[in-house]
Amino acid sequence: MSSSKTTPTRKPEVFRFTSQPRLEKPSLIVGWMKDIGEVSRGVADFLARAAGGHSFCQIEPTDFFAVGGVAVESNIATFPQSRFFHDGRSNLLLFRSDEPQSRRYEFLNAVLDLAEHYKVESVYTVDGIVSMIPHTFDRRVFGVFNGAEVQRRLKWHLPVGLRWHGTPHMSTYLLWLAGRRGLQAAGLWIEVPFYLSDRQDAQAVRSAASLLGGIVGWDYETQELDRRAAEQEEMLAHLRHEDLEIDARIQRLEEGEPLDDDEQVELTEAIQGAFRKHG
Repeated sequence: MSSSKTTPTRKPEVFRFTSQPRLEKPSLIVGWMKDIGEVSRGVADFLARAAGGHSFCQIEPTDFFAVGGVAVESNIATFPQSRFFHDGRSNLLLFRSDEPQSRRYEFLNAVLDLAEHYKVESVYTVDGIVSMIPHTFDRRVFGVFNGAEVQRRLKWHLPVGLRWHGTPHMSTYLLWLAGRRGLQAAGLWIEVPFYLSDRQDAQAVRSAASLLGGIVGWDYETQELDRRAAEQEEMLAHLRHEDLEIDARIQRLEEGEPLDDDEQVELTEAIQGAFRKHG
């Protein structure tokens, strides 16, 4: 770590600052732009707006994103972005970013360099996880922790732990690196019905934002999240009324009866197609 007051890394060219906010042991919330049910993105977008859009720093993309990482939609190029936001009123830092395509270890350590620079007290990640629940059920939130102390502190908020064996996710890798630096970190994994995994699950976003608010202590208005969740529920209720096959399969899920692989694919395609049709 550099002792400089203005650059929180040994490689200051990694960051581009526009200001230096003053915060007192803030919390850092990390939101990725692509995940299951767009839960991470939805929470990050909500917090960026709630914090007033005060972006004060970005990680330069050159070393971490290839030209192929540029997305083109409706003839508009969207470049990868990795921006930090702050809200002094809630003593909060937010990192809203695309996932790096290369040099991930260096990228995540840069994020933690900035966290240490601002004496961040706790780091939180939020992501969606595919579930066999129907959309009419509450979204459970599972916790992943990088140490026993943070697990004890959050046991009332995140009583259910997540067990997973497979390729490490960017968020779990970040938690591991934070632990090596002595930073407390926790990952929130929110259930998303499998047939909503390729679009934003507004109910999951609202659940995640509400839980994070209880943990961190902000008091942002959530009417917009409530409205989107209500619109999603209304749309799905309409689809069930309009398509008896969709209704029958969701009802089976509500009764605890599993669907086989083909039925899951058919239900997902039917619902995604209906969403596209109704705009």
